[in-house]
Amino acid sequence: MFDVDIDPAPLGVTVSALLWTQVASAHLDTVATTLAGHDELAVVAATTGPTNLVAHALCRDAEALRHYLTRRVAWDAVTRIGTAPVPRTYKAAATLRAG
Repeated sequence: MFDVDIDPAPLGVTVSALLWTQVASAHLDTVATTLAGHDELAVVAATTGPTNLVAHALCRDAEALRHYLTRRVAWDAVTRIGTAPVPRTYKAAATLRAG
């Protein structure tokens, strides 16, 4: 298996944001699996703490991010989303997996 990191800018991506999401525990796997299928998200991972799911959104502009957050993620199982814009990435590394 190969995992390739590319610069998304040449693909028209100008907005990058981390989505810190609180999901009802009973729905975490379903919501995470659904989000993992969204083209706008580069990473979806379960976490601990005040939020239990984090995702990295890559959108063509701020309006596309707003549309994504209000039309595609607005489910009853998602109780809160904190959005943190990423103005610059200093390092991005692929996941290393054995075997």
